Amino acid sequence: MKKSLLPILTIGLMTYGCNAQTSTDFKTETEKWKKELHLNGEVGPPCSDNAYEWSEKNKGYYFGMQEIQSMESDFNKDGVKDGLFYFPAQNCVGGSGIGSDFAMLVYSNDGELLTNKNITKTIEQKIKGTLAEKGLYGVYKVIINYKGLGKTIIGKYNAWGEKDANCCPSFGGTFEYNPVDFSIIIENKKNI
Repeated sequence: MKKSLLPILTIGLMTYGCNAQTSTDFKTETEKWKKELHLNGEVGPPCSDNAYEWSEKNKGYYFGMQEIQSMESDFNKDGVKDGLFYFPAQNCVGGSGIGSDFAMLVYSNDGELLTNKNITKTIEQKIKGTLAEKGLYGVYKVIINYKGLGKTIIGKYNAWGEKDANCCPSFGGTFEYNPVDFSIIIENKKNI
């Protein structure tokens, strides 16, 4: 009696279909995110060479949309790729204002695709808390930039104390944030 290959082929096609769908889902989620950032008043259109003109055309906006960069990894080890999507906060109106990278984490959980659009704020707060645990109090602002995604989200940070000038944060270093157990490891160095 011949055994049918149909169940094996069906499972293989389902697996392929799920993995292929992830790229499409990532694109759909990033397009929705870009639209939300704009409609929520967080990010305007890309900056132009003339800051005054840009600010006149885009009242209420400070940062401009940049090309979205991405990193993919199966950080929660469920066999489905997860992604970190981010872009730098580019000041379009002039001056010295800077901000953390805008970011969205897209991950799978029990076969469902979920997003964390507050990942940057979460990491900033974790860094402030960790600095306080090390006796570095009075940090009022943390700016982060993403560098990698593996088992953890990796990046650099700068932290401003209450007496720091806008140009010159007192502290900076690197971080590794684990989005599964919400732990963070920072390596701090005093800025010179």
